[in-house]
Amino acid sequence: MTIHEHAVEACRSPLVSGLPPSSFRSSSLLSGSHGPGFAKLNRREGAGGWSPLSSDGYQWLEVDLGGRTQITAVATQGRYGSSDWQTSYLLMFSDTGHNWRQYRQEGSIGAFPGNSNADSVVQHKLQHPVIARYVRLIPLDWNPNGRIGLRLEAYGCPYDSDVVSFSGHSSLLYRLRPRPTQTSGESISLTFKALKNSGILLHAEGRNEHSLRLELEDGKLLLLLREGSSSSPDSLHLVSVGSLLDDQHWHHVAVEHHGDHLNLTVDKSTLWVQIPARFSHWDHDQMSVGAEQGLGSLRADRNFRGCLENLVYNGLNLVDLAKQADQRVTVKGNVTFSCAEPVFVAVTFAGPQSFLWLPGGTDPSPAGLALGLQFRTWNKAGLLLTFDLPKRSGAVWMYLSKARLHLQVHKPGRAPLELST
Repeated sequence: MTIHEHAVEACRSPLVSGLPPSSFRSSSLLSGSHGPGFAKLNRREGAGGWSPLSSDGYQWLEVDLGGRTQITAVATQGRYGSSDWQTSYLLMFSDTGHNWRQYRQEGSIGAFPGNSNADSVVQHKLQHPVIARYVRLIPLDWNPNGRIGLRLEAYGCPYDSDVVSFSGHSSLLYRLRPRPTQTSGESISLTFKALKNSGILLHAEGRNEHSLRLELEDGKLLLLLREGSSSSPDSLHLVSVGSLLDDQHWHHVAVEHHGDHLNLTVDKSTLWVQIPARFSHWDHDQMSVGAEQGLGSLRADRNFRGCLENLVYNGLNLVDLAKQADQRVTVKGNVTFSCAEPVFVAVTFAGPQSFLWLPGGTDPSPAGLALGLQFRTWNKAGLLLTFDLPKRSGAVWMYLSKARLHLQVHKPGRAPLELST
């Protein structure tokens, strides 16, 4: 058993059984005795578990673990002494209770096999442990002779981390002399959550004028190795990996240097990268985090906006070093050692039949109407939104056509007014 496997096996404490009823939420409940607070494994209180008002594909049960926790396994039962159980389900995780990510086991489409009766426990070990505060289970199928019925448990252990937040106008500068070393080779690892799709995570330099930079660009991660200050193609080595890394979820990055190659890991994927011989010697002893070294707020458009967690260079915890106000660290701008969650919530429209109907506003403001949104799509055409103008005086349509954004204002008896990008 590897050290990692041993650590996962040790991280197997029940997380749900000791929680109060207020930690549970659900889409609906059949009655007060079928409420979500009764959905604890092997318990018989109430009606013996949770059942929603309707058994359909829109039901869910959610548990708040009280803080970010490492989750290694889940287990389910049906509702005690009944014909109610789910036969398959999805697992979702979140730090905020708003922005969710579906868990997918390797080699599967994402659904977990559920139960075949009301009382047997079916447990699934997660191939990759998850760090999250909220767990949501979405039943997909259930006993055709009953309804959805659920009791559950999650297993794991507390998660400790050192977090630092960057405003987009802040950075940390490290002067690491003598620099930290380790016998297994050079390594840098961190976890990040971005609030902007582009920005420099870190920039490291050494006395031989070689530099390394990790940077987000349009949601992709770039690893840039540079020789000296030249910008010629021969002095650069660039690797790009990942996509959509600005989705407000945490992403793990690790760079391990071994002579003529390096391993670049982003989340669950590792890329083996051959590097030219001139980049084989690393002596980085100065590092800027959140901005390019020496630039600081002069080029704020390239600064990172978001949070970093557990930044480790050759075994040295750099976030903890900054928290201790170590003399090797210079703080520029507003750096905080916590991670504020964004107030906006992402919505995904999975297909052409998906839409969101929102209630209309109250009386119009004398100042007029304002609307703002951000969107991301692979489609070149499609309707983004439409709404009626006050007093039924017309309608506004916003849509994509040939990958260009169009805005149309329709008023009775007039030709449509159209604006486009």
